[in-house]
Amino acid sequence: VNFWARLLDGNHAMKLIKDQLTLVDPVNGGRNGGTYPNFFDAHPPFQIDGNFGCTAGIAEMLMQSHDGAIHLLPALPDEWEDGEITGLRAPGGFELSFTWKDGQVQKIEIKSTLGGNCRIRVPNEVVQAAGDGLVAATGTNPNPFYETAQVKRPLISEAAQLNTLDLKQTKVYDLPTEVGKTYTFVIK
Repeated sequence: VNFWARLLDGNHAMKLIKDQLTLVDPVNGGRNGGTYPNFFDAHPPFQIDGNFGCTAGIAEMLMQSHDGAIHLLPALPDEWEDGEITGLRAPGGFELSFTWKDGQVQKIEIKSTLGGNCRIRVPNEVVQAAGDGLVAATGTNPNPFYETAQVKRPLISEAAQLNTLDLKQTKVYDLPTEVGKTYTFVIK
């Protein structure tokens, strides 16, 4: 679930969640995964990795923060067209709650516990509910919690046939924050 979410494929991650939640007979089953009636993961020898790992994967489907910004709804499956989440934590001391409808962010609340720049990536345009402060992001994120690793260019054979990626368009904004303040954004 986590890997497919990181690859921005929410529908594949959702398939794995459904596979994991398939009810398994605790006496005669469990060799192919699933969930026992007591809600433990049926994946010998470790149940806990499935229980905690799936929860982490769901959070990864709704928010990621590994590429220099807080990315909302990066791997949203088609089945989760509408929803809301509260209390997700991101590096830099940011606590996020947000709602979405038809795969578009409707309202975002960000509480800053440390201050500093908050860069968000969203699937649609948003505006700050009160006041100014939200600007289109440029360059690298100045917040040290969002420093991205420098990766060497890969060596690719000229004979290699590469598949192109069709990434969804997003909007990226910067917001300078102050310690203890909460910022609210709504759909434009």
